[in-house]
Amino acid sequence: MVLAEVLIEKNNLEQKICQLNEYVFKMSKVSRDETDKAIKRLIDLVDKHRSHLILINRINNSIEVTIGNSKVSLANAVLIIKTINHKIDLLNGLVAGCDGHSTLDVFSLMEQRDKLLEEYTTISNGLKSIEWSAEVD
Repeated sequence: MVLAEVLIEKNNLEQKICQLNEYVFKMSKVSRDETDKAIKRLIDLVDKHRSHLILINRINNSIEVTIGNSKVSLANAVLIIKTINHKIDLLNGLVAGCDGHSTLDVFSLMEQRDKLLEEYTTISNGLKSIEWSAEVD
């Protein structure tokens, strides 16, 4: 199994946990037996999710990647990519909020965003390549 598959499983578990959590609250008003059954399943899923997070964390901290001229752990590269994505979202929000009365330079904001998008794409593609090639035991 490769790291990317573990990440996909983690995301699937998160979706199941969210759905089952909603189900538990709905069923708690209807059936105690169904609620108990759902809670047991939910706890099992949370435990499995925790195991995936620990495995991902261990792998991400053990793999070294190069970003620009710097070598960083895969864990730190993930944090960097999330920060870049946050900056892109911020700039997109500023551009979307500009109207004819804004004092912001929309073209400058778009240029900054575009540079971040290029950086995001480059780093993200590199991380995906690593995720699909990193074997997990």
